[in-house]
Amino acid sequence: MKRLLLPLLATLALPNVVNAGIPESQSPNKWVRINKNWTIDTNDVEIKSGKLRFYMERNATKDEFEGQTQYIMSYVGKVRLNCDKFTSKIQVKMNSALGGYYAAANWQSITPDHIGYQLANYFCYLSGSEGYTRESYEPAWVTQITNNVEANKIERKKNLGNINCDSPVWKNKPRCNL
Repeated sequence: MKRLLLPLLATLALPNVVNAGIPESQSPNKWVRINKNWTIDTNDVEIKSGKLRFYMERNATKDEFEGQTQYIMSYVGKVRLNCDKFTSKIQVKMNSALGGYYAAANWQSITPDHIGYQLANYFCYLSGSEGYTRESYEPAWVTQITNNVEANKIERKKNLGNINCDSPVWKNKPRCNL
């Protein structure tokens, strides 16, 4: 009887141990639906020298499921933006027997009906590219991503070691303008 009681008491006394193995990056708030087709990863956004990268998932709507193109309309992948050139590309995650990889299309001009247009509208100002300003109204998912990006910038700047990014010598260097 004591053998059964001890594990039961340990389970009740330490409820956080049950969830201890789940990383915070897999939290339910990480992926947010932004419209009927698209879901975006709000934590894993990359900004480097005028380019942005978002992990996204596209779900086809019921009127898009017709014929052989059905499988093309739903996918998981990366949406990349080049804010300096106002171009974008989508890299779709492909699974094969040897593992997964991202198949990419060529860079294309961003048009108003492309998901890149909405992302550029809200996030290109973060890239430091000239001419972009922050929108006065932002949906909650945009604010969440912006806060995460700004928090990551602060975290990265703390880890630069002996470099003073406020000095005239370093302030324009790429490692200080993350």
